[in-house]
Order: sequence, then structure tokens, then C-alpha cells
Amino acid sequence: MILMKRLLTLLLVFIAISSFGQRFTVSLFPTDVTVCYGGKVTFQTNIIDTMTGSYTFKWLFNGVEITDSVRKYLSLKNITNLDSGYYRCVVTDTSRLAVDTSNPGHLRISPSLHIDTLYRYNALSCPSDSNGQMKVKVSGGIPPYNYSWGGGSYHQLDTIGVGFPKGTYLLTVTDSGATHCISREFTIETLVLHKIIFHMTPPDTVYLGNPEVTVTIPDSCVAHLDSWNWDFGDKTGKVPNLNPCQHAYAKQGVYNVLLNFTDIVGGQLCDSTIVDTMTVKTIRLFIPNVITPGSGDDNGSLNIREMDKTGTKPYGNNLDLTSIFLSTEMYIFNRQGKKVYQKTNYVSGDFDGGNLSSGVYYYLLKCHGENGDEVYRGALTIIRN
Repeated sequence: MILMKRLLTLLLVFIAISSFGQRFTVSLFPTDVTVCYGGKVTFQTNIIDTMTGSYTFKWLFNGVEITDSVRKYLSLKNITNLDSGYYRCVVTDTSRLAVDTSNPGHLRISPSLHIDTLYRYNALSCPSDSNGQMKVKVSGGIPPYNYSWGGGSYHQLDTIGVGFPKGTYLLTVTDSGATHCISREFTIETLVLHKIIFHMTPPDTVYLGNPEVTVTIPDSCVAHLDSWNWDFGDKTGKVPNLNPCQHAYAKQGVYNVLLNFTDIVGGQLCDSTIVDTMTVKTIRLFIPNVITPGSGDDNGSLNIREMDKTGTKPYGNNLDLTSIFLSTEMYIFNRQGKKVYQKTNYVSGDFDGGNLSSGVYYYLLKCHGENGDEVYRGALTIIRN
């Protein structure tokens, strides 16, 4: 028995040592790459490990650590001759205190052409347009040259690139002998639109009982607009050049409210769209059956809230029924059927028991909505200390 325990202990120690000493391997690619002057390249690591490790990364350039390079990849851009050399990545598995260094990645720089000029030769356009136009002049190497405009243009005419939308692109020019090349990054800017906003009332939710939303563009924004239209997302058609604008929804759902507008910027007309979201929903009311006047808490008056999904408990804040229905009528009767309270357009908390004594009463709430009426009735007990 003692011998078996010793053998088991030795086996566990052997497994622990083997696991701790288990190596992983790191490789780097590309291993040998030639890049144009001004170009870009990304070196990436590949870790082969039979276990799941927690790794840290340190990059070396010609044996010297590159500060702040701590990811599994290393991206270089705007490359110059100073970047030519050998790159390695040192990877540490912090869970096993194991380290491995990748193979070297050799970065070579092609002999460079010279970009004499690179400029945009048309005016700034609207952000939605794709008409940026660039022109370049190159010297050096062996003409004629091959031009690659970075895939951003719709049409290329050697020294001219046209049809660029807003963005950043990489032009690469190679001579006929493919021995000299150069890359240059350029950015297509566009006109900056005015800051246009609109407001919705209510801001995010309406109820089918009172489903009207009002959208408004501030006067300071209207001053910059040539025209606009509203799209309420429910396929009822667009409403042009109305501010403020009211709209009533007929069905519950979530709708995108769009303001499509034409902005006047630098003498140009630029089309754009901004969007907000409106939720249209139904509601079930939770009306408590007990109030305790003078208690100083939420039960001190007749507060109405939304019913939760289970249909048994209140949810959310106390409600202003005028925002949910077109109108409401609240009646309270005593046990003999005599009306002791009446209020049109009831708001939570309006009824606090008044001078009524403790006892059982009955409420009747009539809710008149755009898409039909609802009636709530039930018993209400007033408890006074």
C-alpha cells in the first residue's frame, strides 16, 4: 500500500514537471517582404500550443525592443529606409513562465521613385458624393509608370484618379522594370455639414391611446436648410417642409423617424439624413386597491402605474394618464353607490382620500383613446391611522 502511494506521488510530480516544462512554438509571417517606400506592412505571430496559455508579446527590431508594441501583430506604415531590417516577436506564456522567440521577418525597401506632386484638383464636395479627383506626377526609375490608386476610385487614368468618396487611400506607383516604387497615403476630405438636429415629443415612446408624436427642428438649424421632409417609418408617406410636424401612429411597433434634408454648405446643396427611434405600444394599468392617506409614502394617494408582464404587479413610475390617452374620467363611489369624487384627465396622486373616512369604496376609470376606449373598475379601501 505504501509502495502504491509513493508510485502515485512520483507520477503526479512527473506530470506536473512535464506540464510545466511543456514548450510552445511561435512563428512569424511574412518571413521576407519587400515594400515600397512610404508603404505599409503587418507582421503577425502564430502560436502553436497544446495547452491554453496567457501570452504577452514583445517585438524586436534588429535585436532592440520596440517600445509599446505589445500585441500579437506589428503594423508599420509610411515606411522609410530606416525601417529596413529584421523583426522578431518574443512571446511569454505567463501561466507557465515559458518563453519562445519567433523566426525573423526580413523587411526590405525597394529603391524609391519620387513623387513630385500629389494634389486634389477639384473643390470639396458633399459627404454623400464620390467625386474626389487626384493628380500625381512622378520621376525616377524607368518610365512609363504603373499607378494603383488604392482601389478607392471608380475610374483611373494613370496619373489621374477620380470618383473618390471621403476616406484615406494608398497610392502606389511602380516603374516599368518593377525595380523602383513608392507609396503615398492621401485623404479625401469633404464639406462639413451644419449640425442639424430634431426633437421628438414624447421623446421615445407613445401609446396607442394617444399615439401622436410631434417633431421639431430648431430655428437655428432651419436657417441652414434648403428643404426637408419627414418619414415616420410606417409607410404613410413623407411630409415635406413642415415644422413642427405632428403624426399619429395606427399600430404598435418600433419605428425609425427620419429627417431627410438638404443642407446649404459653401454654396452647395448637400443631401443628408438623421434618424431617431419611436416606440408605439399598448399599456395595461395597475390601480392599487388600498391607499393610506397621510402615510407620506407612495401608498398615500391613488397612484396608477403600468402593469408588469406577469399581470400581477406594478412596473415603472407613476403615470400621467394625459400622455397615454386622449382623455380620462375618474369616478369614486361609496358603498351606497353615491359619487364622492370625480376628476377629468386624472394624474397619479390626484386623489388622496380627501375627507373620506376609512372604508371600502369603488372606482371607475374611463379611458378614451385614439383607437378605442378602455374601462377599469374595482374596489378601493381607504385606511387611516
